[in-house]
Amino acid sequence: MPFARLAEAPPFAAGDCPVGAAPRGVAAAALVAVPAGTTVEQAAQAFARGAGESAYAGSAPQVAVGPPGPRPGSGEPGTWVEATVRTDGTASGAGGCRATDGAVGVLAVPRTQARDGSVGVAMLVVAADAGGGPGDAVPRSALTDLAASAVRPG
Repeated sequence: MPFARLAEAPPFAAGDCPVGAAPRGVAAAALVAVPAGTTVEQAAQAFARGAGESAYAGSAPQVAVGPPGPRPGSGEPGTWVEATVRTDGTASGAGGCRATDGAVGVLAVPRTQARDGSVGVAMLVVAADAGGGPGDAVPRSALTDLAASAVRPG
């Protein structure tokens, strides 16, 4: 199932920056099949890396993924992984139009297990500019606040 975009912080609108080139933050969700032999934690880490690379594509992203931990803000099941992203600050080829620091968070909640051993996992991915570039950065706490407020899929 493809990721559905849930929310977006508007892009920077500064100087010679291309209009709408890069949003400052985004939240998306999907139900993902995690193959047998791969843990939910491993899948969350892989999605954090991929989300960082995708959210900052075109700006030479360098992604560092942290260790998996418990779901923020509750005792409910789920794995939380954070990643940090460093970029060259370009958006659509224009320098200084993108944050140089980004943050990504992935909340992975197991839902069902199939007969083949794969696990259906609800994934919430949030990415936001954390510093550098024009405009105000999105506070890193916004990522965990959003994950803590996530309602378990029905």
